[in-house]
Amino acid sequence: MAIPVRPNNESYLAFKFYEYISTASQVESLINVQEQVIKKGEYVYDPSSDHKYIFEVVEGAVKLGSYTDAGDEFTFDVLFKNDFFGDLKYLNNQFFEFSKALIDTKLRVYKRDFFKKMVVQDPQVAEWFISYIVKRWCSTEKKLKKLHEKQADEKLSFMSTFFDIRVEDVHQNSYALIDLLTQKDLGDLIGVTRQTVANTAKRRANELIKTS
Repeated sequence: MAIPVRPNNESYLAFKFYEYISTASQVESLINVQEQVIKKGEYVYDPSSDHKYIFEVVEGAVKLGSYTDAGDEFTFDVLFKNDFFGDLKYLNNQFFEFSKALIDTKLRVYKRDFFKKMVVQDPQVAEWFISYIVKRWCSTEKKLKKLHEKQADEKLSFMSTFFDIRVEDVHQNSYALIDLLTQKDLGDLIGVTRQTVANTAKRRANELIKTS
């Protein structure tokens, strides 16, 4: 049986956290939530931000990254609808990342202390969040495995398949997620240089032309 490119774990999607806290028994929880729109190319946060919130992607896509010792940005993950991100504050102030909108993106913003309290104290929320974290962990494993492939075109082919999904911005414009990633983003994600991505893509395009 073929192994899916993306984690085959969608059970977390059956539970809608925001809908759950919007029910009559939990409705007072909504004071801990707000919504905001981040324009394409703008930061949701950077390392100097006041990290007191957990974010949910309602529509759109964001990339997460950090900085090299030389101060250059690099991308290590890309998230989209139904994904959560932010500082859960378990790293003893070692959280050092940025998040940036790839398109005009709508986010729900939860107060971190409230979000963590719900995960710890409510069994339904805990089960959902564990399922979600396992999905993210599995995604990371799959991408890390490809870092050890010998050929750059194998890595690029995997990423092209992994991010071959549609996302919508807040205006209901639809995009292929892979097309929103720069050659630098793809290089960061598969552990090669931007030039290697460019050369590999050019070689693959030439091969397609020859066979067409």
